[in-house]
Amino acid sequence: MGRKSCTDWYEPPQAKDNRIDAMLREMVVEQGLESLVTGNEPRPLTIQEIADFVGVGFTSLQRIEQQALNNFRKKMLNLKG
Repeated sequence: MGRKSCTDWYEPPQAKDNRIDAMLREMVVEQGLESLVTGNEPRPLTIQEIADFVGVGFTSLQRIEQQALNNFRKKMLNLKG
């Protein structure tokens, strides 16, 4: 049996979003724990640093960020009404 290439593997969009969400939560926890240990405020991260940590492309992370902001706006507008 031959070696699989990266094109042999497919991750459905929802599974990818779930994986990214879990990794972002892990990143936040790590930053928070480091902050507690050092007593320093967590360092702000760039989208590229987050994309590198999660293992996705910059544009994928931007898309997820935009979706999250849109969902947040909708929830905030629902609270107003």
